[in-house]
Amino acid sequence: MYRLALTLALILPAAADEVILTDGSRLSGTVAAVADTGELALASPLSSEPFQLRADHIKQVQFSHAKKVVDEYDAMLVLANGDELPCDLLGINADSLRVNTSLGGEIDVPRSAVNTVQLGVRPRKLVYRGPDSDDGWKIKSGWRFDNRRFMADGSGTLARSFDIPGSFALRFRLAWKNTPNIQVYFADDMLETTGKADRYYVTFNSSGFELKRQQSNDGHPYLAMASIPREPDDFPDSQLEVELRVDRKLAMVHVYLNGEFVEKYHDSLDSAPIGQGVMFRSNTGGEDLQFIDAVEVREWDPSADRHRAEPRGDESSDVVITRSSDRGKVKILEMRELNGTPMLFYKGPHSPTAVELPLDEVSTLFFERPAERPAQPHPPLALGLRSRGSLGVNNCRSEGDLLIADHPLLGKLSIRRDAVAKLERIDGKEEQKDVEEEEEE
Repeated sequence: MYRLALTLALILPAAADEVILTDGSRLSGTVAAVADTGELALASPLSSEPFQLRADHIKQVQFSHAKKVVDEYDAMLVLANGDELPCDLLGINADSLRVNTSLGGEIDVPRSAVNTVQLGVRPRKLVYRGPDSDDGWKIKSGWRFDNRRFMADGSGTLARSFDIPGSFALRFRLAWKNTPNIQVYFADDMLETTGKADRYYVTFNSSGFELKRQQSNDGHPYLAMASIPREPDDFPDSQLEVELRVDRKLAMVHVYLNGEFVEKYHDSLDSAPIGQGVMFRSNTGGEDLQFIDAVEVREWDPSADRHRAEPRGDESSDVVITRSSDRGKVKILEMRELNGTPMLFYKGPHSPTAVELPLDEVSTLFFERPAERPAQPHPPLALGLRSRGSLGVNNCRSEGDLLIADHPLLGKLSIRRDAVAKLERIDGKEEQKDVEEEEEE
């Protein structure tokens, strides 16, 4: 065993894996071998030879990986037991789905093992994260860059344009000394404080938190969208994380404060501004200070978020939800390419012939569930994938650069080791509790 473990250790990456034991202690090294019984061999600078760790002493294994993982899979496959697997959907027939995954290429998944396929859920492009410097920012009075954040001790603006023509999310953290007084403009086409502009903006000061719409057309230039009952005294640590998600298609702004969803607000003009700029306007003075950091701008797909949370309804049939929010009970027949375009074929209750739908118009596929579906027990091990998703497995062992695992629904899997971020042992008591809760439901 030790000779095998040492041989494997020589061919595995030199970056350190980490083993977390049940008592909370941690060991670093290279996981050279994993046995079906859960024991593993760890090559470590603390020992001249790899040493074995008993399965019942291991809580979690975090695998290192030197290369950055790029997750470009467009679909999320949700299995009947709740496991999630990012993939590209290649085909559907009467018996199975064919998908391409990071686990090791293409696999066939029985339809009976599938609950949902979410389409169009590729991780959205991160447009900006910072600040690491003030490069690219337009600063006017009041503001200055200070140790990976912007600080304002007077009136002034801090602005920047981004490449965000579609729906997007803006996140930032505001901190203050004494009292904040700030306006944040977004979807801004002008980045100036005067003149006619089309944009949204929020105001946060001693009077509370407000969301408004500014328009450049004649008439009333400022339209109130929401007054949110949050005041500086509600935040004893004098900081607030704000996330503003702009749905340009439906002309709505979703507001999150400190990670909690507040509400989504409709633009009374029924048309979202098309600007791509963000501007922070400080109105503070005297002894007051305010700081902006942890700024993040990313693309956002509102329809994917909306449909991901939508209940499936009737489980006795397949269900198709389109990206325009149409939904219907159907029989999914197949998915294949037609003249170079991936197409979904299904029959509706009122359609004698198969309906063809381009796959890029589909948001969600729900698959029929058996009338008496047995409770799905939780396997003792969980594999956390390096990008998104996780799989529960009954056992796992290493063979060179592969992890060989037994999945309760997919059977034997040969998984590329670099696709797995961690291996975690699930507490038996928690597993039993979850099973009992499912049975009660």
